[in-house]
Amino acid sequence: MRIGKILFPVTTLGRGKRLGIWVQGCNRFCDGCSNPELQTFDETKEVSVREIFDGVKDLPFDGVTFSGGEPFLQTKELRKLIDLFKDYGCNDILVYTGFTMEELVTSDNEDVDYVLSNISVLVDGPFVKSLVDDVPLRGSRNQVVWVLDRQYESDYRKILAGEKKVDVFRIDGEVHFIGIPFRNYDELYKKY
Repeated sequence: MRIGKILFPVTTLGRGKRLGIWVQGCNRFCDGCSNPELQTFDETKEVSVREIFDGVKDLPFDGVTFSGGEPFLQTKELRKLIDLFKDYGCNDILVYTGFTMEELVTSDNEDVDYVLSNISVLVDGPFVKSLVDDVPLRGSRNQVVWVLDRQYESDYRKILAGEKKVDVFRIDGEVHFIGIPFRNYDELYKKY
C-alpha cells in the first residue's frame, strides 16, 4: 500500500484521539487540495499492509481515519487494513474520498462494497474551493458526511455541530496542519 504519512494523535478528523493514515496517490486533482504532495503515485512509498498495522497497533487510538491521496484507488489494500483494525477491536473507522457515495455504490466492486460495510463514517465528494463552509469533517458543502454505523451517530452529530479545528504537528523541521480547510485557512500558515 502506498502511504504518504501516518500521524497520532489526530483530534480533528473524527471522534477522540485517532490514528491518521494518508495514502499516496490521487487522480482527482481538486483545486485547493490540502495535500497536493500526496497526489503523485510514488512507488517508493509502498509498505505492506501487515507492516503498517504492526507499526501502529499498540498506539492508544480511539479510531482510525484514512485520507490521502485517494484511499479508494487502493481498495484491496484498504480492505485488508480495515480487516486488521476491526479484528483488533477498532470499529470507528472514517474514510475520506473524492468519489461520491453514488460512484462508489455503483462501481460494482466487491472490495468497495466491503469497505463501505465495515467503516463507521464516509466523507465523500471532491473538494470544491469555492464551496468551503464551516461544517467540521468536510471541506466543502458539496461533500456529505455519511454516518454508516449507527452506534456512532450521536458522537458524530455533536462533532458536526461544533467548529472546524486544526492539529499542528512539527516533524523533522516541517509544520503539518491536520484538519479540514476552513475560510482563510491560508492565514494559519503565517503564524508558523
